[in-house]
Amino acid sequence: MISSREESLLLDSAKIASSKAVRSSMALGLTIKVIRDHEIIAVNPDRSIKVIRKISKPSIDVSALRKGMILERK
Repeated sequence: MISSREESLLLDSAKIASSKAVRSSMALGLTIKVIRDHEIIAVNPDRSIKVIRKISKPSIDVSALRKGMILERK
């Protein structure tokens, strides 16, 4: 089991790593793709944004889900 302190350290290190990756990609002139507000967005090195496509919200009844269930995408 991971303690809450270890979990917060992992989250903080993930945030730092992702921000460094974004900065490096921008410096190299690469386009970054992110998911924001149910859309896949391409962010160009000049900070211009292009919506690639919208992601539909799944219609899953969360109340029927139980711990340990396996979901399969059709």
